Amino acid sequence: MSFFTGISSDSGKKKKKLYFILFSTILVVAAVIGLVAGVVSSSSRSSSSSNHSDQDSPSHTILKSACSTTRYPELCYSEIQKVPGAKDKLTSQKDVIQLSLNLTLTAVQHNFFTIKKIVKTYKSLTKREKTALHDCLEMIDETLDELHETKDELEEYPNKKKSLSQYAEDLKILLSAAMTNQDSCIDGFSHEEADKKVRKILLAGQQHVYHMVSNALAMICNLTNTDMFNQRSTSGGRNLVEQEEVNKLDSTGFPTWLSAGDRRLLQAPSVTPNVVVAADGSGNYRTVSAAVAAAPEGSSSRYIIRIKAGVYRENVDVTKKKTNIMFVGDGRRNTIITGSRNVVDGSTTFNSATLRSGHGSWRVILHSKTQQGLQSIKLWHSVQVLISQHFTNVTFLHTKTHYTCTPFVNST
Repeated sequence: MSFFTGISSDSGKKKKKLYFILFSTILVVAAVIGLVAGVVSSSSRSSSSSNHSDQDSPSHTILKSACSTTRYPELCYSEIQKVPGAKDKLTSQKDVIQLSLNLTLTAVQHNFFTIKKIVKTYKSLTKREKTALHDCLEMIDETLDELHETKDELEEYPNKKKSLSQYAEDLKILLSAAMTNQDSCIDGFSHEEADKKVRKILLAGQQHVYHMVSNALAMICNLTNTDMFNQRSTSGGRNLVEQEEVNKLDSTGFPTWLSAGDRRLLQAPSVTPNVVVAADGSGNYRTVSAAVAAAPEGSSSRYIIRIKAGVYRENVDVTKKKTNIMFVGDGRRNTIITGSRNVVDGSTTFNSATLRSGHGSWRVILHSKTQQGLQSIKLWHSVQVLISQHFTNVTFLHTKTHYTCTPFVNST
């Protein structure tokens, strides 16, 4: 009997210990849960307080104000928010634009590597696809140059060496060109069913860059328009006509920005060429392309190429290193350059131009020996391109779309 009583007593003690351990465990778990809940709640309050404080900061106000003038404000804001600590350093709208341009440059470089990967890994690309991808790489190179030039211009802005309207025009042209490059790249994959596969891979990246550049353009327009308005207000409206000065012609019909040296060249009854192109072999070169290839790179003075009468069946490509080139022909009906590349035969639109530049900043003047004046004048980025009426069958591919600074009102 005592034996079983002992067993019962030990069993009761064990149960009491088990209950005690279980109860203690529950208390510990409850305490941990309470502690965690308190930390989370405190963290949440702290985060909420931090976010509220962040939204009241001057840098946040500057960023939201700048982005509100763009067509894609959420993209403008979110891209800058992704950069740790970047937003806290913003002190002006100009800072927002510069940071946005830096992020755009990174996006363009990403597109470059995407295209390089396609070229390397896709073994069944058609001839047109290969050409279109090469075109895109060339346009990426242009876009990078245009964005870097925009950054440099913006660093100097405002500066007495140029008027506010000249800065506005130059910056607008550079970014308009960068936007058009994205469209032109994608356009190269719009001709055949096979093209659409590559187009699909590239589309998101090209559109992203397009939207980023569009935002930068909108902010620059807002910045320069505001500054020009303030300038007119403080000067009693005397600078009201400044915007018209950019494209104004003088009494002789030449643009006011044309240098005195170029004026003399265009007005002279004849000019002394550096080289002569003649289809019959009587000059230094038989083709215009050969003369351009032999021209010096980065020239600071006009390099004059005389093109004698004849029909030159070629596509002339002036690479970005060939600057300050002047073509002199023997008259509209005598000197003719005509190319034959076309989309139907497998070329891309970008690559089919009879005369084109590998860089947006053209320094080419087309001129004739005859004295009938200029038929048309075009601004090509921030550099002058003069096209006389004495050249025919010459196609300029990069007559960039000029995006206007029409104010965009964001309703949000």
